Amino acid sequence: MVRRVAQSRQALYVAEGGIEWAKAHLIVNSGLRRGSLSLATGRVDIVIELSGGGYKVTSEGHSGLAVRKVEEILQLDTGKWIMNGYQELHR
Repeated sequence: MVRRVAQSRQALYVAEGGIEWAKAHLIVNSGLRRGSLSLATGRVDIVIELSGGGYKVTSEGHSGLAVRKVEEILQLDTGKWIMNGYQELHR
């Protein structure tokens, strides 16, 4: 049970890290639409869509058997990211 909880939390952290990765890369490449990273603690798949003058970034983190997915609605305003929405998506 402890391992399952730890993997679930790690999958969420990996997913949130994917959002941060997307924000950093969108500053230099606004045409970016997807990405994938493998980390020592898991892997993350990122999908980026245009949304109302900003971006909808969906990030799915995997750690062990756990999968967690988050979505942020972002807008870049004078070089700073504004988060207009955040939710964890459940299957």
